[in-house]
Amino acid sequence: MRQIMFTIRKTISHTWAVIAVFVVWEIFVRVQGFNQIVLPSPAIVFASLVQDSDIYVAATLKTLWVALAGLLIGATIGGIAAIIGWLSAFAAGFVSASAIVVRSVPFVVFVPVLATIMGYTTNMVITIVALMSFFPSFVLVSSGLTSLPSAATDVSRVYGATPLRKLIYLALLAAASNWLASIRLSSSRAILAGMVAEFLTGIDGLGRLFLMARADLKSEQALGAAVIAAIASLLLFYLAGLAEKMVNRRLS
Repeated sequence: MRQIMFTIRKTISHTWAVIAVFVVWEIFVRVQGFNQIVLPSPAIVFASLVQDSDIYVAATLKTLWVALAGLLIGATIGGIAAIIGWLSAFAAGFVSASAIVVRSVPFVVFVPVLATIMGYTTNMVITIVALMSFFPSFVLVSSGLTSLPSAATDVSRVYGATPLRKLIYLALLAAASNWLASIRLSSSRAILAGMVAEFLTGIDGLGRLFLMARADLKSEQALGAAVIAAIASLLLFYLAGLAEKMVNRRLS
Protein backbone atom coordinates (compact mmCIF):
# COMPACT_ATOMS: atom_id res chain seq x y z
CA MET A 1 0.00 0.00 0.00
CA ARG A 2 2.83 2.38 0.88
CA GLN A 3 4.51 1.63 -2.45
CA ILE A 4 1.27 2.37 -4.32
CA MET A 5 0.86 5.70 -2.54
CA PHE A 6 4.48 6.59 -3.29
CA THR A 7 3.95 5.80 -6.98
CA ILE A 8 0.78 7.92 -7.09
CA ARG A 9 2.52 10.89 -5.42
CA LYS A 10 5.49 10.59 -7.76
CA THR A 11 3.20 10.46 -10.82
CA ILE A 12 1.26 13.52 -9.66
CA SER A 13 4.48 15.42 -8.94
CA HIS A 14 5.58 14.86 -12.56
CA THR A 15 2.21 15.52 -14.22
CA TRP A 16 0.54 18.21 -12.09
CA ALA A 17 1.45 20.99 -14.53
CA VAL A 18 -0.17 19.12 -17.44
CA ILE A 19 -3.26 18.38 -15.35
CA ALA A 20 -3.46 22.06 -14.36
CA VAL A 21 -3.42 23.11 -18.03
CA PHE A 22 -6.42 20.92 -18.81
CA VAL A 23 -8.30 22.11 -15.73
CA VAL A 24 -7.75 25.77 -16.62
CA TRP A 25 -8.69 25.02 -20.23
CA GLU A 26 -11.97 23.38 -19.14
CA ILE A 27 -12.87 26.26 -16.80
CA PHE A 28 -11.98 28.88 -19.42
CA VAL A 29 -14.19 27.29 -22.09
CA ARG A 30 -17.13 26.95 -19.72
CA VAL A 31 -16.87 30.50 -18.39
CA GLN A 32 -16.47 32.06 -21.84
CA GLY A 33 -19.13 29.85 -23.40
CA PHE A 34 -17.17 29.14 -26.59
CA ASN A 35 -18.83 27.27 -29.42
CA GLN A 36 -17.45 23.78 -29.92
CA ILE A 37 -16.20 24.71 -33.39
CA VAL A 38 -14.20 27.63 -32.00
CA LEU A 39 -12.71 25.93 -28.94
CA PRO A 40 -13.98 22.61 -27.61
CA SER A 41 -13.49 21.71 -23.97
CA PRO A 42 -11.04 18.99 -22.90
CA ALA A 43 -14.00 16.74 -22.08
CA ILE A 44 -15.21 16.93 -25.70
CA VAL A 45 -11.68 16.35 -27.01
CA PHE A 46 -11.21 13.26 -24.84
CA ALA A 47 -14.64 11.99 -25.87
CA SER A 48 -13.49 12.30 -29.49
CA LEU A 49 -10.32 10.36 -28.65
CA VAL A 50 -12.44 7.51 -27.32
CA GLN A 51 -15.12 7.53 -30.03
CA ASP A 52 -12.70 7.81 -32.96
CA SER A 53 -9.91 5.78 -31.39
CA ASP A 54 -9.38 3.69 -34.53
CA ILE A 55 -8.69 6.81 -36.59
CA TYR A 56 -6.27 8.21 -34.00
CA VAL A 57 -4.43 4.91 -33.55
CA ALA A 58 -3.84 4.46 -37.29
CA ALA A 59 -2.61 8.03 -37.71
CA THR A 60 -0.42 7.87 -34.59
CA LEU A 61 1.29 4.65 -35.66
CA LYS A 62 2.18 6.15 -39.04
CA THR A 63 3.59 9.34 -37.52
CA LEU A 64 5.49 7.39 -34.86
CA TRP A 65 7.04 5.20 -37.55
CA VAL A 66 8.34 8.10 -39.63
CA ALA A 67 9.48 9.94 -36.49
CA LEU A 68 11.45 6.97 -35.12
CA ALA A 69 12.92 6.00 -38.49
CA GLY A 70 13.92 9.56 -39.34
CA LEU A 71 15.29 10.16 -35.84
CA LEU A 72 17.57 7.12 -35.91
CA ILE A 73 18.68 7.69 -39.50
CA GLY A 74 19.45 11.36 -38.91
CA ALA A 75 21.28 10.67 -35.65
CA THR A 76 23.31 7.89 -37.27
CA ILE A 77 24.30 10.02 -40.27
CA GLY A 78 25.17 12.91 -37.95
CA GLY A 79 27.36 10.61 -35.84
CA ILE A 80 29.11 9.20 -38.93
CA ALA A 81 29.71 12.72 -40.26
CA ALA A 82 31.25 13.71 -36.91
CA ILE A 83 33.55 10.68 -37.01
CA ILE A 84 34.65 11.50 -40.56
CA GLY A 85 35.41 15.05 -39.52
CA TRP A 86 37.37 13.79 -36.51
CA LEU A 87 39.45 11.39 -38.62
CA SER A 88 40.25 13.85 -41.42
CA ALA A 89 40.92 17.56 -41.06
CA PHE A 90 40.34 17.93 -44.80
CA ALA A 91 36.91 16.29 -44.62
CA ALA A 92 36.03 18.26 -41.50
CA GLY A 93 35.74 21.50 -43.45
CA PHE A 94 33.22 20.05 -45.91
CA VAL A 95 31.25 18.13 -43.28
CA SER A 96 31.01 21.09 -40.90
CA ALA A 97 29.90 23.45 -43.67
CA SER A 98 27.25 20.99 -44.83
CA ALA A 99 25.94 20.55 -41.28
CA ILE A 100 25.68 24.31 -40.78
CA VAL A 101 23.80 24.71 -44.07
CA VAL A 102 21.32 21.99 -43.08
CA ARG A 103 20.86 23.63 -39.67
CA SER A 104 20.48 27.15 -41.03
CA VAL A 105 17.65 26.34 -43.42
CA PRO A 106 14.28 25.70 -41.66
CA PHE A 107 13.21 22.13 -42.29
CA VAL A 108 9.84 23.38 -43.57
CA VAL A 109 11.67 24.76 -46.62
CA PHE A 110 12.87 21.27 -47.52
CA VAL A 111 9.33 19.84 -47.66
CA PRO A 112 8.25 21.15 -51.11
CA VAL A 113 11.72 20.56 -52.56
CA LEU A 114 11.94 16.95 -51.38
CA ALA A 115 8.28 16.31 -52.26
CA THR A 116 9.09 17.33 -55.84
CA ILE A 117 12.19 15.16 -55.97
CA MET A 118 11.03 12.11 -54.01
CA GLY A 119 7.28 12.37 -54.47
CA TYR A 120 4.59 12.54 -51.79
CA THR A 121 5.72 9.40 -50.00
CA THR A 122 6.47 8.21 -46.49
CA ASN A 123 10.18 8.13 -47.36
CA MET A 124 10.06 11.86 -47.99
CA VAL A 125 8.66 12.48 -44.49
CA ILE A 126 11.35 10.24 -42.99
CA THR A 127 13.97 12.29 -44.83
CA ILE A 128 12.57 15.51 -43.36
CA VAL A 129 12.79 14.10 -39.83
CA ALA A 130 16.32 12.83 -40.54
CA LEU A 131 17.42 16.30 -41.65
CA MET A 132 16.05 17.75 -38.44
CA SER A 133 17.85 15.11 -36.33
CA PHE A 134 21.17 15.36 -38.15
CA PHE A 135 22.65 18.54 -36.68
CA PRO A 136 22.26 17.83 -32.92
CA SER A 137 23.89 14.44 -33.41
CA PHE A 138 26.74 15.93 -35.44
CA VAL A 139 27.48 18.64 -32.88
CA LEU A 140 27.24 16.47 -29.75
CA VAL A 141 29.19 13.54 -31.18
CA SER A 142 31.88 15.94 -32.43
CA SER A 143 32.07 17.39 -28.93
CA GLY A 144 32.39 13.92 -27.41
CA LEU A 145 35.11 12.87 -29.82
CA THR A 146 37.21 15.94 -29.10
CA SER A 147 36.79 15.83 -25.32
CA LEU A 148 39.00 12.82 -24.63
CA PRO A 149 40.96 13.02 -21.36
CA SER A 150 44.50 14.21 -21.98
CA ALA A 151 45.88 11.20 -20.11
CA ALA A 152 44.13 8.77 -22.46
CA THR A 153 45.40 10.70 -25.47
CA ASP A 154 48.96 10.66 -24.13
CA VAL A 155 48.87 6.91 -23.43
CA SER A 156 47.55 6.14 -26.91
CA ARG A 157 50.30 8.27 -28.42
CA VAL A 158 53.00 6.52 -26.35
CA TYR A 159 51.82 3.10 -27.49
CA GLY A 160 51.64 4.28 -31.09
CA ALA A 161 47.92 3.74 -31.53
CA THR A 162 46.65 4.51 -35.01
CA PRO A 163 43.79 7.02 -35.41
CA LEU A 164 41.45 4.12 -36.17
CA ARG A 165 42.39 2.23 -32.99
CA LYS A 166 42.13 5.44 -30.99
CA LEU A 167 38.66 5.91 -32.44
CA ILE A 168 37.49 2.40 -31.64
CA TYR A 169 38.92 2.03 -28.15
CA LEU A 170 38.71 5.59 -26.83
CA ALA A 171 36.80 8.16 -28.85
CA LEU A 172 33.66 6.16 -29.60
CA LEU A 173 33.16 5.33 -25.93
CA ALA A 174 33.54 8.99 -25.04
CA ALA A 175 31.02 10.01 -27.72
CA ALA A 176 28.41 7.30 -27.07
CA SER A 177 26.74 9.23 -24.27
CA ASN A 178 26.62 12.39 -26.38
CA TRP A 179 25.06 10.49 -29.28
CA LEU A 180 22.27 9.23 -27.04
CA ALA A 181 21.82 12.73 -25.66
CA SER A 182 21.34 14.00 -29.22
CA ILE A 183 18.60 11.43 -29.77
CA ARG A 184 16.90 12.52 -26.55
CA LEU A 185 17.06 16.18 -27.53
CA SER A 186 15.73 15.51 -31.04
CA SER A 187 13.06 13.00 -30.04
CA SER A 188 10.33 15.50 -29.22
CA ARG A 189 10.96 17.54 -32.36
CA ALA A 190 10.85 14.40 -34.51
CA ILE A 191 7.09 14.11 -33.98
CA LEU A 192 6.67 17.80 -34.84
CA ALA A 193 8.75 17.50 -38.01
CA GLY A 194 6.78 14.47 -39.13
CA MET A 195 3.45 16.17 -38.45
CA VAL A 196 4.43 19.35 -40.30
CA ALA A 197 5.55 17.35 -43.36
CA GLU A 198 2.31 15.35 -43.29
CA PHE A 199 0.27 18.53 -42.86
CA LEU A 200 1.92 20.28 -45.82
CA THR A 201 1.81 17.29 -48.17
CA GLY A 202 -1.35 15.46 -47.11
CA ILE A 203 0.51 12.22 -46.40
CA ASP A 204 -1.25 9.91 -43.92
CA GLY A 205 -0.48 10.53 -40.26
CA LEU A 206 -1.36 12.89 -37.44
CA GLY A 207 -0.51 15.89 -39.62
CA ARG A 208 -3.03 14.89 -42.27
CA LEU A 209 -5.60 14.10 -39.58
CA PHE A 210 -5.13 17.61 -38.19
CA LEU A 211 -5.43 19.08 -41.70
CA MET A 212 -8.64 17.23 -42.58
CA ALA A 213 -10.24 17.89 -39.18
CA ARG A 214 -9.56 21.61 -39.49
CA ALA A 215 -11.01 21.67 -43.01
CA ASP A 216 -14.16 19.86 -41.79
CA LEU A 217 -14.48 22.22 -38.77
CA LYS A 218 -13.93 19.30 -36.40
CA SER A 219 -11.96 21.25 -33.83
CA GLU A 220 -12.19 18.49 -31.26
CA GLN A 221 -10.51 16.06 -33.66
CA ALA A 222 -7.81 18.57 -34.58
CA LEU A 223 -7.04 19.20 -30.91
CA GLY A 224 -7.17 15.46 -30.28
CA ALA A 225 -4.40 14.98 -32.85
CA ALA A 226 -2.41 17.74 -31.14
CA VAL A 227 -2.87 16.14 -27.70
CA ILE A 228 -1.71 12.75 -28.98
CA ALA A 229 1.31 14.37 -30.66
CA ALA A 230 2.26 16.03 -27.37
CA ILE A 231 1.91 12.75 -25.45
CA ALA A 232 3.94 10.88 -28.09
CA SER A 233 6.68 13.52 -27.94
CA LEU A 234 6.89 13.26 -24.15
CA LEU A 235 6.95 9.47 -24.36
CA LEU A 236 9.78 9.46 -26.91
CA PHE A 237 11.74 11.95 -24.81
CA TYR A 238 11.26 9.82 -21.69
CA LEU A 239 12.26 6.54 -23.41
CA ALA A 240 15.32 8.17 -24.97
CA GLY A 241 16.29 9.46 -21.54
CA LEU A 242 15.97 5.98 -20.05
CA ALA A 243 18.17 4.51 -22.79
CA GLU A 244 20.75 7.22 -22.19
CA LYS A 245 20.83 6.52 -18.44
CA MET A 246 21.18 2.77 -18.99
CA VAL A 247 24.12 3.19 -21.37
CA ASN A 248 25.82 5.73 -19.13
CA ARG A 249 25.45 3.32 -16.21
CA ARG A 250 27.08 0.54 -18.21
CA LEU A 251 29.93 2.78 -19.37
CA SER A 252 30.65 4.29 -15.96
